[in-house]
Amino acid sequence: MPEESLPGFLLRLACRLERSPARIGELCGLSTMHRRLSAGYLLTLPPHVGGALAGAARLSSAEAQGLTLAGSGLTSTYSPLRTTRLDQSRNHAAARRRWAVDLSSRFCPQCLAGDGSPVQDALGGAWKLRWHLPVVFACTKHSTLLSSTCPQCGNLANRPPRTERPGLLMQRAAVGLHPAQCRQPLGGPRSAPTESHHCCGGRLDQSASKKPLLTSGDLDRVLAAQLHIERELFTAPAQGAENDPYFFLDLIAVAQLIKCSWPSGVSLVGSARFCELIDSHAVAITRQPEQARGRDYPLSNPWPAPDDAVQCAALLVTAVETLSLRHEGDAEFRDRVHPLARAAFERLTPNQAASFRRMDFSPALARALARKFNGFHRAGGHPGSNLRTPSRECLFAIEHVPALLPTAWWDLHSTALRGRMASPTNWNIRHLRRAAALKLAEMAAGGTWSECAEALGIPWATAQQSLRVLKRILEPTQSRAEFDRLVELIARNLDSDPQRIDYANRRRSLLPWSLSKEAWSEVSHGLKTLGGARTSPSPAAATALVWAQVTQGDYLHSPVLRDLRSSGRDTQHVVASVNQILRAACHRKGEKALLLDRLGCYASRLAHVCDQTRGSRPMTDEFTTEQHLPVRENERARW
Repeated sequence: MPEESLPGFLLRLACRLERSPARIGELCGLSTMHRRLSAGYLLTLPPHVGGALAGAARLSSAEAQGLTLAGSGLTSTYSPLRTTRLDQSRNHAAARRRWAVDLSSRFCPQCLAGDGSPVQDALGGAWKLRWHLPVVFACTKHSTLLSSTCPQCGNLANRPPRTERPGLLMQRAAVGLHPAQCRQPLGGPRSAPTESHHCCGGRLDQSASKKPLLTSGDLDRVLAAQLHIERELFTAPAQGAENDPYFFLDLIAVAQLIKCSWPSGVSLVGSARFCELIDSHAVAITRQPEQARGRDYPLSNPWPAPDDAVQCAALLVTAVETLSLRHEGDAEFRDRVHPLARAAFERLTPNQAASFRRMDFSPALARALARKFNGFHRAGGHPGSNLRTPSRECLFAIEHVPALLPTAWWDLHSTALRGRMASPTNWNIRHLRRAAALKLAEMAAGGTWSECAEALGIPWATAQQSLRVLKRILEPTQSRAEFDRLVELIARNLDSDPQRIDYANRRRSLLPWSLSKEAWSEVSHGLKTLGGARTSPSPAAATALVWAQVTQGDYLHSPVLRDLRSSGRDTQHVVASVNQILRAACHRKGEKALLLDRLGCYASRLAHVCDQTRGSRPMTDEFTTEQHLPVRENERARW
């Protein structure tokens, strides 16, 4: 039958041929030791097993594999299934925790009752593969919730007792049961499993007359959410239609946050009945930290989906509706999700919180979940944490971020922020410019501030000091908001700039570079008063200044000064020389100011060469000065 599962197919064969499912499995080549039917066959059939089943049941290979989740194509759209194994009982438990699959199928009684055809009147309708997925909780064909338990015994349809190893079917040796009868064992001798009266036998295809579980409005929300889920489930990427690769990963993550933070998410639910249902499922989880005190054994795991289809529907409808905010902007989505994450992580144990952070989800959800420290997003402690994600959707990359925000950028956008600063000294502003560069790097590449500092070539201690200054100066909430607005404006400018500069390429190109003696002789030509003192301008100081202008970095972190420090030599004279040139330039007079102008011209042409030689080997002083940067005749005359 269309969408029929392998367990359902075996039950129909067993009923029609009046044999046990174990015997049918043996005839079809499915049995393993002790005539077990492996739970892993629900996911996929090994080629030799699939061939044996196809030959015995007169099926094509595609039809035999189509009885499994992988063969039906669901593994290509339902992402939790892709890395799932069910060849051992412990892996089945892991699959349940990840919401990948559950051997205990939910069911629609009307679907199991059949469609009125002779074969379905005799043997019932198909047990559907989709019913094994935790995200399927309603039948959109009959506009009803699925059932989870037998109306007669109240047990799950195919969940064995804890003492029994999970398999493809319960009571596989029982004979004479209809495919729609409950196979839960009743109390009795285990030595006689072949007789049907040792099973419950309740009919699952007969709806029990009960009071409606949901109002018509709530049921409409359930069916709308289920239709949305089914569109994602049954839209194959190969068909060329758009489907969201992160939909199910985000759906499960948000559902976990809602129940682990409950009742923090009450405002998201929008239904008193849904609140009751989520509360009945979440209460056991939220009380676990108190119940675990003084116990030597772990309590039940909080991660699996609710077994009850109605509870699961309430949880997933809320999660689907919350996820719809992803398309309305990061701020709106974060405002809804971040409080849930904060409450959930406070309640979960460190191991459980770490497990959650290692889950896969979209960049939008990762940004909403990311914690902040001094205004910066904090990535999780695990190296593979999915919270290491850009904190903004950027058109620019981290390569386009300089290590020190250019003065022109700062002056253009910092008017409001400077008005709120009590002491806008050059020293403070320099640290804020560096912090802004770190924030831009985090927006573009994600990760912690220390990782961003490393990518920009900023020493860890310097970055930390800048963040301390940032925290002290921007203590009022309004000042921090102004700083965030400033960085956002610069990010928008970078997004819209079609000629963004690759500062990372410039830093790489100038790693081995230094101003040669010939170039220094030319830029200092005619400047008679520069020599003499130990701190007078030198080629090393000029190299640091040119490097800082080309890369828009801090001259203190230039390769020439870094090499002096690493070799144990004194850098004081070079730093003092640079500061002399910069102080003279403030007054715009004297030969040191003229020298700085010449170095600026030289830096502009050097920057052009770096941008033209992107991806080539790093430049040396001979490569840049002799081949590309001769002093121009008009400049020589002007000097």
